[in-house]
Amino acid sequence: MDRESWDDAVACHYPQVLRGLMAVAGERERAEDALHDALVAAMKPGVIETIERPDAWLYAVGVRKLRRAAWRRRLDVLLGANAGSYAEPDLAAIEASELLSKLTPRQREIVVARYYLDLTFKEIGESLGITVSAATSTVSQALERIRRIAEYSE
Repeated sequence: MDRESWDDAVACHYPQVLRGLMAVAGERERAEDALHDALVAAMKPGVIETIERPDAWLYAVGVRKLRRAAWRRRLDVLLGANAGSYAEPDLAAIEASELLSKLTPRQREIVVARYYLDLTFKEIGESLGITVSAATSTVSQALERIRRIAEYSE
């Protein structure tokens, strides 16, 4: 992919990838930080040329950045750093976050990639470094967990 195509793809997919990362992170600021870190990573020499699907690449790199940031936050808590402030989410975001929070981090990442970013299981596998069957079974397990939660709360 050339730089002009990359810029067009980023302009087109940025809002969708940001919302996907927000669903994983649970907070807009962290999602924005992760996405911006992914964009910086893409600017390294030779990276853009290797990217076939920018939205999938940005999401996968953004998720990795979120994981690393989570480890840093845990360390900050252990060292006594002050926690940041959180913006007030709307009702739909609260409901979605509550449901997604019941999933494991890996399930949450893959469910967002599949149903929000509309990635195929093959694309999920390639982006996250897992097999197609692992992506498929993770989504199945996540959906079963969601069904059980929905039945229990009724």
